[in-house]
Amino acid sequence: MRYTETFSYSSQNYNQFFHLINKKNYVFRATLVNPNSVVVELQKSAIRELSINDNVYDPFFKGYIVIDNTDNAFERYKSDPTLAELSPNTTQSLQSYRVRGDNRDILLLSIIPADNGKNPYDVNTEDYNQVFGLQLIFVLSDEEDMESDEYGKVKKFKLMDFDEQLLKEKKSFFSCASLLDGSNIAFLSDNDRQVQTGKIIRALLQDNLGTTCVATQTVNGKQVPENFDDGSSKIFYSSPNNNTVMDDLAFLLAHHASSGDSKDFSLLNKNQYTGEYSFESAGSIFSKSFNKSLDAGGPYFLENLTIPGGQDIKTVLQNDLKKPKYALEFGETSDIIDIKFFNSPGQLYQEHIKTNLVHTYHFDDKSFKIDATSGNIENVKKDFTNLYVKPMKGKISPYPHLILNNGQKTNQLFNNVFTIFGQDDDFIKLSVGRNQLLREALKLNLGVEITVQGGLHRQAGYFFSIDRSGSYIDNDFDNKFLGIYFILDIEHLFVNDNQFIDKIIAVKTYSFVDLKNSEDVV
Repeated sequence: MRYTETFSYSSQNYNQFFHLINKKNYVFRATLVNPNSVVVELQKSAIRELSINDNVYDPFFKGYIVIDNTDNAFERYKSDPTLAELSPNTTQSLQSYRVRGDNRDILLLSIIPADNGKNPYDVNTEDYNQVFGLQLIFVLSDEEDMESDEYGKVKKFKLMDFDEQLLKEKKSFFSCASLLDGSNIAFLSDNDRQVQTGKIIRALLQDNLGTTCVATQTVNGKQVPENFDDGSSKIFYSSPNNNTVMDDLAFLLAHHASSGDSKDFSLLNKNQYTGEYSFESAGSIFSKSFNKSLDAGGPYFLENLTIPGGQDIKTVLQNDLKKPKYALEFGETSDIIDIKFFNSPGQLYQEHIKTNLVHTYHFDDKSFKIDATSGNIENVKKDFTNLYVKPMKGKISPYPHLILNNGQKTNQLFNNVFTIFGQDDDFIKLSVGRNQLLREALKLNLGVEITVQGGLHRQAGYFFSIDRSGSYIDNDFDNKFLGIYFILDIEHLFVNDNQFIDKIIAVKTYSFVDLKNSEDVV
């Protein structure tokens, strides 16, 4: 594991890191370090708020931390070591922290469930901790001193993933020629120098973050990348002189088409415990949401969240079950505190959900060409249904929520997309035409915003279901509203000493039955 040595705490006294949060025991450790050899353990009671944000379209974690700064104690106060004699249970004197302010002030954050009250590294397996624990490395940036009615004087820092900071700073000077075998690379044509986009993305990460940043597995006695899509798209790419690694990654992700039959877009994800990266197509992710033959959650299904409340009427109704029949629930942690449902945002929907006409220039015959097939909205709807709707649960079959009017279907509404690539590279038409639309259609679907008790097992890129606790009369609203959702964004929020909530934004690609929306409209 990439973070094994960084978070190796076996020699520490864990008693000082045990905290009761939401009536559950956690090892909660926040350590500030910087190159000045300053190492400070933040007391949990001094952390007024801690927010950790995970977004499916951004592999890097973000957030903020609010620290008690009464009398400027954060940087000013240091206890007298002799006071330790008066407090024999104190294992460490209180210490101030000297901020450098150059984005090299590091926060090592480790939060791991420990309901047994013992050292989790001795009790729980690493597989358990990877699901239910969190270990992240942040840099402190955008410092702000504030006065709060609730907390008094506090200091707030924006948290940026350390990996993201490094990749935004570094110039890559990368060429995919470095991935080619042979000694005659200079004599190859541009076509022969092409490399799969997924392999280039992996090489960029490993060159700049270390080879261990991508998980590996043993196949036929060799170590190969684990769950990292090479892609069907190939490109001859050399980094422009002024590009950072982050610029290169953004370009390559936009021009990537995944391997296999789907050839849709892929999502770059960072494991919140190991720090290792994976790269998986959205189609592959959705295929792991639901097991139809068992009526059970699939490998990427987390839990069922319940809307508390009684039955609509006293008579017991046999309503259709919108959630998987076999779905994990975690007691009151899976009870929804607050929920808001959203239909597709109409204005954005009309701006983005329409045919992409892909313009290319072909150097061989010196001609411009326009592709109106790959990005055709009706073809995209068919692919959207096959990839992101059919894996879900429906009464007979789930029905896609992707409504098209006559203007969209007849291509009276369209976007022009221009690409610098020529020739007949089908993957370009897929990546900037169809896949761009698939991504937008996913983001602009039926949505919910949910508040629940916190659980670190919840991560962007995974699934949960929503259902009501009692029986109810089936209706069109619940056919849209209830069912399996895909997590786009989640905020883990720790407030004061003992409160932990999750704020989730998720989308649903389908309705449980065909709602028979008319598409024969202007």
